[in-house]
Amino acid sequence: MTSQEFIFSNKTYHRLCRHFVFWLLFILHFFIQNLMIGGVAEATRPRTPLESLINTSYFFPIYFLSTYVFINLVLPTFAFKRRYSAFFVCTIALLAFNFIACYFSGILYEHVEWGMPYKAINFQANKYHAIVNGLWVSFMFLGISGGIKTTKRWYQKERENEELAKQKISREIQLVRTQLHPDFLFHSLCTVQNHIDASSALAPTLILQLSELLSYILYESEQQSTLLEKELEIIQYYVELENKSGVTNGLTTIEITGNSSYKYVTPLLLFSVIEKTFENFRIKNNTTEDFTIQFDIKNDFVNLTINSNANVKADNINIKNSFITIEKQLSNLFPGNHVFTVTAKNECEIITVKLPIKKNDKKTTITASNEKEYELL
Repeated sequence: MTSQEFIFSNKTYHRLCRHFVFWLLFILHFFIQNLMIGGVAEATRPRTPLESLINTSYFFPIYFLSTYVFINLVLPTFAFKRRYSAFFVCTIALLAFNFIACYFSGILYEHVEWGMPYKAINFQANKYHAIVNGLWVSFMFLGISGGIKTTKRWYQKERENEELAKQKISREIQLVRTQLHPDFLFHSLCTVQNHIDASSALAPTLILQLSELLSYILYESEQQSTLLEKELEIIQYYVELENKSGVTNGLTTIEITGNSSYKYVTPLLLFSVIEKTFENFRIKNNTTEDFTIQFDIKNDFVNLTINSNANVKADNINIKNSFITIEKQLSNLFPGNHVFTVTAKNECEIITVKLPIKKNDKKTTITASNEKEYELL
């Protein structure tokens, strides 16, 4: 049994174990406390271990009952639903019940164990059991058990929120992939078909590059991280397909500066930005647009700058709207730790992306599908 299971698991065995430990510690505390108190005068002599254990048995059922009423009824019904006035009243009522119950349990204890007649047991003789056991000890253990219950609930809510956030990010990533596939696939297949129909010598190379692209998008990108080298290679394949498409008279160039070895990024983020840029270009049906794609890898970040020289007036608002899904995804994955800007000035469109990268110094490697060695994350 792990500590995580012991504290948070709702399985019957784990719950019984942690409740058993809680009450064992409680009995031990109460047992040691009662070793120091005894007799009608409260502290005239210490109790023996057996006497302390007997004393504990008279009050333990009261604590046991009130604790489970508090954590299973009062807290969930009132405190967790923010009905604080009712919670306060019920807690006071529960403490009052413990006070009365411990007072009468103390009378029974003094009568049975000490042989005192009931008429001789007044409040002065029984005030320790009423005040200390009935109020102080009750307040302490209701507070401890309630604190444990509240902390556990808060932690589980945080875990649920984290899981929901992860699922949301995963769905958004999947949405980006879904949006990416149809347009990308249709356009790329048309490019390959045109070269096949023209009996171009480039057709076999383009088919292999398209195969690598599809394999990466459908399978390798399922991982949370991918090698930056691999992402850059896939982007180069995609740009080459676009350059060979024949749709544009312009030319896209890629410049890479910095060391990309043993560094990791979230798959398809950089690729999706570039693909969306080409998609916007095709929508405008501009046949003379040039792209310059620059990657600058510095320290723990990769900087992507896309500069397009269009012969049409750039629309800053429409350009930004086309990247809403990608921008939202970046905000969820890297809150406060990324840069994404889209600007349009005169006939130029400039897209800037700055993403954090991961490093791995381990030299364990695997062989990728393209027969190159990549580091295992």
